[in-house]
Amino acid sequence: MMALPHTLPDGRRGQALAVALAILAAVMLWISTAMPLIGWYESRAAELSQQQVLAVRMKVLSTEIPALRRAVSAAGLQTDDDQALLTGKTDAIAGANLQSALQILASQAGTNIDSAELLPAQQSGALRRISMQVSVTSSWPVLVALLQAIGTAHPYMIVGQISLSNSLQMVPDGLRPLQANFTVIGFRAAAP
Repeated sequence: MMALPHTLPDGRRGQALAVALAILAAVMLWISTAMPLIGWYESRAAELSQQQVLAVRMKVLSTEIPALRRAVSAAGLQTDDDQALLTGKTDAIAGANLQSALQILASQAGTNIDSAELLPAQQSGALRRISMQVSVTSSWPVLVALLQAIGTAHPYMIVGQISLSNSLQMVPDGLRPLQANFTVIGFRAAAP
């Protein structure tokens, strides 16, 4: 085994070692400090560029809003808040109105609601979110018709968390019904 010298080299070898150590220290400083700063600067520049593009786009859209409102009004598509929101002074009344609207939509689509459970209401800005867990057994075309009716209904409703499974029932037309469980969300104005 070879013993290591206890002294540093001198002369040309010492100078070469000193230059190599200085270059290594400069590279380590660059990697540990300058590169992260450059990466942070580039990411901030990209984010600023995206915000500038968004600001220009929003400015263009804001100039189009009055014309769009006039077009909607001229086409008779204007909706009141009463049509957009569930009615009812309490969450329970709004939930009952939501369930009633769902039963009407289901019967128009050609099915019945098997079960409907009102979920706890939640505050969402100036609105109260009224949610209902719904279970329906129907054929695929009827289920699609129901979901489309819910999506275009007044007051506005949102369908989420859909799960489908085959039902064990058989019907005369040969279409095997599906068991659909989903959440329907409506909104009502929160009390001031």
